[in-house]
Amino acid sequence: MKYYVGIDIGKSHHQAILCDMEAKPLAESLKFSATSEGFEQFFSYLRKHVSDGDLSLVQAGFEATGPYWLTLYEQLIKQKVKVSVLNPMQVKAYRNEGIRGTKTDRIDALLIVKVLRFGDYKESSIPTEDLFALRQLTRLRSDLVQTGTRTKLKIIGILDQVFPEYQKLFSDIFGTSSQALLAKAVIPEAIEAIPTKQLTALLKKASRGRLGEKQAKAIKNKAQTSIGITMGIDAFSLSLEILLAQVRHLEQQVTKLDKEIAKRTTKREETLTSIPGIGATQEAIILAEIGNFERFKNDKNGAEKLVAIAGLDPKIKESGKYIGKAKMSKRGSSYLRKAIRQAAFMAAVGNGKSKDPMFSKIYEKKISEGKPFEIALSHVGNKMLHVIYSLMKSKKEYKPNIT
Repeated sequence: MKYYVGIDIGKSHHQAILCDMEAKPLAESLKFSATSEGFEQFFSYLRKHVSDGDLSLVQAGFEATGPYWLTLYEQLIKQKVKVSVLNPMQVKAYRNEGIRGTKTDRIDALLIVKVLRFGDYKESSIPTEDLFALRQLTRLRSDLVQTGTRTKLKIIGILDQVFPEYQKLFSDIFGTSSQALLAKAVIPEAIEAIPTKQLTALLKKASRGRLGEKQAKAIKNKAQTSIGITMGIDAFSLSLEILLAQVRHLEQQVTKLDKEIAKRTTKREETLTSIPGIGATQEAIILAEIGNFERFKNDKNGAEKLVAIAGLDPKIKESGKYIGKAKMSKRGSSYLRKAIRQAAFMAAVGNGKSKDPMFSKIYEKKISEGKPFEIALSHVGNKMLHVIYSLMKSKKEYKPNIT
């Protein structure tokens, strides 16, 4: 390489500065828009100051912050520029060496050149196209599920006001039978007005024969004697209708995503679902968030690096003689951490096939030592990531190792 170009990434504009191998600027910094016109302006800027306009002589660097670097990354690769996507934590460490408060887009671009020049950094891994797509799908799924959970809590809050007895009528108020009823009527007065024969038929169909006339009469009785509020009931009724429709739509979208995610993960022939607690959804999230496993495969600390990616590695605060308690760093992927937490819970605490003797033993040992629930569960998650590393490396299925 003969040139470095440091780029400070923004949402609508980026700032770049081209330097020689001694990190001396060869031109004034350039602020360009994140558009095709802006990118053309940027590449013209590079060609003007690079020998023979040969962009293969340039090494570009920027921080992997947010999604705004992706389009620039693709365009740089197409132009044969060597690209280093830097970890923001490492750039921050260099920034802290300077004078506090001196932060501008130009200074940050120069700072990135400094990081590139001294080479004391590790690049962020860019996943392969299939894993990149899988990450997009699994993260969207997680976000939609979270939105659905928040919406359901709003529905429960409204039902507690207008029909507080409703939750005791169904084991799951968002189950098929309950949703079939709420799609027809959402307030006690409207539910009471449904003829018993019609309500019985609705429940029988939705529950596949499990519920019938007895349940229909119980529902109508509770609706008739409900202590729910009636003030502003039309507003509450409309709110419930809209929120219930939103839940149904979200569930349809999640189902659509599940089919596409399953199609993509089946091709990979991984064995992670052999670990108790890890289902198809968790496996897809884990694979997507780990990304290119080859970078860890022959690393003796590979398993610990997976733990760090999940943010389950310990972090201790020290100051002079004071040494604080170890806590999870939580600096990695929140999506991966949540998936591992769910799987660890099912493997250590869950019932039936999901509960595993090895993971349960780790959990129970930590609880007996007086560790809080979440800390005990984090130890299970840590061990699970070591098992995941082993299975991804060996392609073998999981077998509990109880000692």
